[in-house]
Amino acid sequence: MSQELLGKFKKIRSMARHTKPDAAWVSSTRSTLLMQARNSMPRTAVEKKSAIKEWIKFFAPIFAVNKWVRTPVFAVMVVVVAIFGGSLLSVSAAEKALPGDLLYSVKLATEQARIALAKNPQDKVKLKTEFTERRVDEMKQVVASPTTNRADKVIQTAETLKRDLHTIKQQLGDLQSQTSPETVKETAKIVDEKTNAVVQALQQSKDAMTPEEKIKVTEAQVAASDTSVKAIEVLVDAHKSAGDVVTEQDVVDVVKSHNESVARTMAEAVGLNPDFVTSTVSMPLPVTTKAMTSSTATAIEQVTQAQKSLTEADQLVAEQKMDEAVEKLKIGTQQAFAAQKTFELSNLNASTSTTAAVSSTSTTPTTTPAASTSTTTKPETNSTTTTTTKPAP
Repeated sequence: MSQELLGKFKKIRSMARHTKPDAAWVSSTRSTLLMQARNSMPRTAVEKKSAIKEWIKFFAPIFAVNKWVRTPVFAVMVVVVAIFGGSLLSVSAAEKALPGDLLYSVKLATEQARIALAKNPQDKVKLKTEFTERRVDEMKQVVASPTTNRADKVIQTAETLKRDLHTIKQQLGDLQSQTSPETVKETAKIVDEKTNAVVQALQQSKDAMTPEEKIKVTEAQVAASDTSVKAIEVLVDAHKSAGDVVTEQDVVDVVKSHNESVARTMAEAVGLNPDFVTSTVSMPLPVTTKAMTSSTATAIEQVTQAQKSLTEADQLVAEQKMDEAVEKLKIGTQQAFAAQKTFELSNLNASTSTTAAVSSTSTTPTTTPAASTSTTTKPETNSTTTTTTKPAP
């Protein structure tokens, strides 16, 4: 065995002792394995006890793996397979795995191992940001696949994406305290750009989704937008301490980019012209009428409030009131996605009502109308009957 190979083994052993799996990855892996078990279960009741025992034997190893996969050893094992091309698992096949697939846990474990091997905080953030783009691609593939359990896969992908984004927010905090202003500037801009792209890509994927799926994906969009806000906060703090490195224009650019992304997504969600919403606050929005549902009217009002808040954030940045601008940006973002949720919930309720009405109609027994009976009454004729009586002899 060469010295180089021996050195790699020692490094892997050291990692196994000190590596703590990311909480988001642990949770994601657990949910993935449980989903795989659930999808594999028979949809009809098993009648015989012997059949039940066979199923228990089949699923027992999966739950055992669920406990083992949360340990650092599993993540390190994936690294060994990746480095030495082991035959236990096909890492290249795992890279193409989708939520619900057997190798999807391996894919997530490989990602976790790559983050563990990253040399510095900025590399960890960049890697995790890259993985969020993978989640978006997975979402597109899941939506395009006509599987019976597509809704479950959409939910799992959205949840995994939310956890990845939450991890990025935590990593940005570490980055801020451990790296230089130049590194903070570069990384925060990348995060802001990528998370805005995530929001837009998810919105485009909604065209082929059911109302229930759209609501779950909106939650992932909110997480992405919150991560963008965190990146802006980090950039503002860097501007305060190192204004010569992180300039005012840097802050203006990211705030403008964030606001445009949120406004455009909001407009597309509620069916308005994106250019119409992102132009100016003074431009009037559609007037609510009695013909509109209360939910639609509420969504339009929330759009108005969000549009106003986002424009005020732009103005505050121009006035160099950075802290106030960030707070106003947070408010505007919350209002925008609140409008989107209101509109999507309205569509979901309408869809549910329609489905219930159709179901009720289809189960109502068909009644054959009784044949009408017409009774013809002949008019009485006034006739005089003459009785002739013969005289008695």
